[in-house]
Amino acid sequence: MTHNPAAFGARGTFALVVAGFIAFIVLLAWLGTGEQPANTGGAHGQGKGIAGYAALATMLGADGAQVRFNRMPRHFGGGDLQILTPLPGADAGDIAGRIRARRMGLGPTIVITPKWRTETLTDDPRHPPGPFSALLGRARAPRGWTTITGAGLPQWPGFLDHVGVTLSPHDGPPAHGWRRSDGPKTPAEGPMAKGPLPDDHMVLSGGGFDDGGHPLVPLVRSGDGRILAGYFADGGAYPALEAMAGSPKPGDNTTLRPLVLVFEPDLMNNRGLADRATAMNALRLVQAAMGGEGGGRAWPMPVEFDLALAGIGEPRNLLTLAFAPPFLAATICLIVAMAGVIWRGFVRFGPVEYGAPAEIAGKIALVGGGAALVLRARRHRLMAGPYADACRERLQIALGLPRQRTADETDAAIERIQRLVAPGTMPFGEAAARLGAARGAAAIAARAAVLHGIEQALAHGDHPSTQRSSNRGQA
Repeated sequence: MTHNPAAFGARGTFALVVAGFIAFIVLLAWLGTGEQPANTGGAHGQGKGIAGYAALATMLGADGAQVRFNRMPRHFGGGDLQILTPLPGADAGDIAGRIRARRMGLGPTIVITPKWRTETLTDDPRHPPGPFSALLGRARAPRGWTTITGAGLPQWPGFLDHVGVTLSPHDGPPAHGWRRSDGPKTPAEGPMAKGPLPDDHMVLSGGGFDDGGHPLVPLVRSGDGRILAGYFADGGAYPALEAMAGSPKPGDNTTLRPLVLVFEPDLMNNRGLADRATAMNALRLVQAAMGGEGGGRAWPMPVEFDLALAGIGEPRNLLTLAFAPPFLAATICLIVAMAGVIWRGFVRFGPVEYGAPAEIAGKIALVGGGAALVLRARRHRLMAGPYADACRERLQIALGLPRQRTADETDAAIERIQRLVAPGTMPFGEAAARLGAARGAAAIAARAAVLHGIEQALAHGDHPSTQRSSNRGQA
């Protein structure tokens, strides 16, 4: 047994471990930061532009709801109300797959259809150009402020293809605002459940059936009767939505969860919520979708705004993966194992003792395994030629023979040295030919032993070195 002195002392080792641990924590913290800014002016739950829904999220939070925001793609959630605000060109398969899973029991979903095309403002419209604007520049607009540049329909082929969506032109007939059929639910909503639309001409409406043939039940209509928001009567028990719609045929399936479509985004975006009645209607719509009246601490579930479908989603990083199920268990096991290794390293006494090298045992095992494989495959004859070539190559190196010669020339040179050093042995070329002609296992082993004896006599013999040098010269 040999002693291996420690490369580092206890203090040095402890310092290395602490430094590595701190570096690992700093790496995880760095990976978990630097998210893309959310207030980019887009139509999503953290967008403060004219088409965003930050006002809705703020209002729900102020009313007592637990508001969350999701950036993870293909996040289905569960036990919450998800508000999806997809881009006009979002992946329809992603939307359909997520809603299909949520309707089967994960939770209610509200999908708000996009309508407005916007661009970010650079100058603050509240400050008109002054006499020094050309020299000093105009006041910068707050981050995320946008202006409307046009309108359009979403392109989601493969998602609710039996639902028709219509955008009336800017010179079309007025919609005369919005209205609900169930009447006011709170004194703050006034004597009637109705309100104005920011743009009474360019109105987005829809209607039709889902993929299962269930009809869309209106929740909010325009003044002239167009459906601005509704849910599908798929047999699920949605008492709050049924009461809001005045549905005569309530459902009884308690395992399903509702899907609410809001065709007209001005019912819930920042532009529309500038009106008090519209804001109270949006609050009522969210409460009905989750099956309760809400208010104060009576919200039955959290509200989650999806940001991934709105174009600012980010995949999970290593920090969130390491400390979230199912990877949390592996992280805990890794920490415990690391603590055990550190403890074991510090409590042992003295340097490590090493035994004999395992190289010899490994070579024996490797050769034995290879031989057993050859015997089992019955391919003994395939070993004869390569063994003779290997012997010839080893003798070339041991005797200092040129490597560029042919096999016959090398055999002749070996035999000349053989006649001087080991005259009683069989010529190398003849022994190699006999080995190549052998077929049985016993014959191959016997003739290979002859070659091995020649190699031992020439390469490892006890003849004088001067004689070997003269032989090399003669070869």
